[in-house]
Amino acid sequence: MPLELDISYSFQRLLEKSRTVSGRLVSRQLTFIIDSFLRNRYEKVSGILKKGEEIAIVALGGYGRMEMAPHSDVDILYLHNGVPDAKLSEIISSINTFFYDSGKEVGHTCRTIKESFRYLDDMSSYHAILDSRFLTGSRELFKKYQTDFLDKLPAKYATRYNEAKESQLSERFLREGRPILLSEPNLKTDICGLRDIQYVYWKEKSTSPIQSLGALAHLPVFKNGDVQALEEAYDFLVRTRIALHVISGRKNDRLDLNLQPEVAEYLGFGKKEELQTVEKFMNILYSHQKNVFFTIRLYLDSIIESRKSDRGHDLVYEGVRFNRIENTVFPPVEGNLFADPHTIYKDILLTFRMIQETGFRISGSLLSEIRFASHFLDDDFRYSAEVNGEFLNILRNPKDRGKILKLMHECQVLGALLPEFGACTNFPLFSYHHEFTVDEHTLLILYELDRLDKNEFEDKDIAQVYEECTKTEILALAILLHDAGKVKEGDHSEYGAELAVSVGSRLGLSEEDTDLFRFLVEKHILMSELSSKRDISDKVLIRNFARTVANAERLKLLYVLTIIDTKSVGSNVLTNWKKAILNELYKNAIDAFRNKKPDDEYAHGEEERLALCKDLVAYLTEKEGQDAKIAKSIASFAYSVIPASFLKTVSNRKILKHFKAIAILSQEEGNDLLFDSEQDPAFVTVEVVSRNIPEILLDLCCSVSSEGLSLVGMQSYAHGEFHIHILQITDSQGSGNIPAEKISRMEGKLRLMASGELQRDKIAFERTEWNPRKTIPESIVNRSVRFSNEDLTDTTIMEVRMPDMVGLVYRILRKVFDFGLKVSYLRVSTSADYAYDSFYLQTAEGEQVKDPELLRSLEARILRIQPVERMTGELVF
Repeated sequence: MPLELDISYSFQRLLEKSRTVSGRLVSRQLTFIIDSFLRNRYEKVSGILKKGEEIAIVALGGYGRMEMAPHSDVDILYLHNGVPDAKLSEIISSINTFFYDSGKEVGHTCRTIKESFRYLDDMSSYHAILDSRFLTGSRELFKKYQTDFLDKLPAKYATRYNEAKESQLSERFLREGRPILLSEPNLKTDICGLRDIQYVYWKEKSTSPIQSLGALAHLPVFKNGDVQALEEAYDFLVRTRIALHVISGRKNDRLDLNLQPEVAEYLGFGKKEELQTVEKFMNILYSHQKNVFFTIRLYLDSIIESRKSDRGHDLVYEGVRFNRIENTVFPPVEGNLFADPHTIYKDILLTFRMIQETGFRISGSLLSEIRFASHFLDDDFRYSAEVNGEFLNILRNPKDRGKILKLMHECQVLGALLPEFGACTNFPLFSYHHEFTVDEHTLLILYELDRLDKNEFEDKDIAQVYEECTKTEILALAILLHDAGKVKEGDHSEYGAELAVSVGSRLGLSEEDTDLFRFLVEKHILMSELSSKRDISDKVLIRNFARTVANAERLKLLYVLTIIDTKSVGSNVLTNWKKAILNELYKNAIDAFRNKKPDDEYAHGEEERLALCKDLVAYLTEKEGQDAKIAKSIASFAYSVIPASFLKTVSNRKILKHFKAIAILSQEEGNDLLFDSEQDPAFVTVEVVSRNIPEILLDLCCSVSSEGLSLVGMQSYAHGEFHIHILQITDSQGSGNIPAEKISRMEGKLRLMASGELQRDKIAFERTEWNPRKTIPESIVNRSVRFSNEDLTDTTIMEVRMPDMVGLVYRILRKVFDFGLKVSYLRVSTSADYAYDSFYLQTAEGEQVKDPELLRSLEARILRIQPVERMTGELVF
């Protein structure tokens, strides 16, 4: 058998038989295979050593703990007593080369016992040393290594690193608002991962004779079953990591969305094509991580208690005595707070009210007591008028209500009180822009609500709107249920609204409050949908939106909910661009409420257009100093631009600007294009006025895409042979901070394409910078093309939902133009993995597209769009 296949073949045979076996058992067997090959290799080369020359080969780190995954590094210490360098090099080279040829990464160090003391200043190296394990060579030298080095490690290092570990664990496990469960967890380094468990183990091992994870059970802080749950979690994490290595074919600790179905199938949860397979797998993983969370919380409590020579002092709250050490509340010293079945409901809610009103931290041991008591919470609990009244009091108190709801969720009380929310526990969202489970995402929104209550929210405009809100307890309740409908197929907002009515009735809310509760849940994505897919300067849209919202108070609550919901989806999801368009929609709607315009003022008709022309003439003469005759000519120009929305959506200042641009193009021979850009807070506005360049919009899309920029909005207007295109562009992070040289290059490419000197297909699918976006797993791709003729009388709105790809807008426009259609407005919205684009279509005659066969054909052609590949120099469409 070829050398390089030896270890791989042995691994493969083992792994094929052990997919459902204990993770730590498999990792030990993988370690044993490595040990066997290493010992055999050492025997072949150790003959060069003379009498008195000793080498002990020692396993370190994960290899030392016998926790190997298929592609883990093999960490080795070549311990010697002064063996000549030439012989050391020959032995090390022989063993390391063997592993390298077998596809293994080796991390090695070569030292004497005395030299080993020099390498303790790095915490990771210190931990690797703690897991030293003898492999082969001189056992006597290894024993000496134990007595003269391991047993004599300076106490200062243990103290320094234990303080560091304690600090890191406290930051991760005691910090308010930090999410526990991630959609794509790193099994090793993310919270509740392998490293956190190892920190506890290393901390105890450095100061006591503990040699295994199970030995932690001897610590007085843990009760029966606590350490067993920790061991089971650790075992499942190791097992999952092994599967991840096998499927990835490399060292990999990140459980990406596109790998989860395969890992779930590998571990025996079902077929990867079935969504429930992944749901089962991730739910079990999350349950184990929750156990890690509570066990380490208990451990940190023991550290806090050990620093005090006494038990602290009593904290009396409504006749119940709790124990308090510093700012942390522990269970009563004597008795069981939740022993009385007649008062258990009251006592549990009383505990949370006490934490909310005092502001003290709740200890892990008290949380565990409540967790245990939560098993006795039944239907009588959730239908108790006293319980529901106390719950509403918690919601009405703006002090740390998000923190309290998080604590209630962590110890399973919130799910018992609101099973509608409890169903979201550990529920994964298979989307790259959702970084957390449904419940974790919801808790993060509540954390942002707490920051608003404390006046710590970074956006002062949002904070100001929130200060004007009343009924914020209904907002908190709506946050809890806003995504509860996602556990059921279909429209989650509609199902969530049904749940809200049921919950409102059970909690005893008034009819008015129940209706507000239902509205916020049902419409929680409305502002995001409108701002990202519609023309929010359209007065009819604003009128209809205002009608849906009903009043300014509802609008303010909905606006705040939309902002903090979007922010809590994941990193950089609430971009400057999204904040800007949401703010524009809010301001337009709040103006509608304040002005209280009658419906006929929103009508599309001759009277409105003439009134706008009159206002334009007044602006031009009074503000711009234009001659009255010229002002009327400009108004006549604006009146004749199509579509008619030009007068309503373009500012008077820009109407004058576009009129002048067309005048310049009319007078200059050989110049058919004028380009201008303007910096806005969240984007750059690019305005292009052209003459007789029918496909200028395609050229614009190409020039934007080729610079790694994103086209997020566009309006197109026509006046005879002239076209006016107004584009909003951002960078890949949704920021408006675009370097001037990019805009300049974009203009240069546009002019070259307009003149025929540059073929747009050559740059349509190229970016000048790396795009970090991931490929979407086909199992969760959901493409759709929808048409609507209901919103506007002369326009068909086409909504396209596709996996994002370079040049997508350009390719869709090509399909549209192939059917002889026009695009008057475009809104682009991308959420990490999907593009949600809206196109306002018209026929060549400026009418709605009503031909059903044409629409079906257009839909089919768009749905067939796939990522572009270069083949033999040609682009594939």
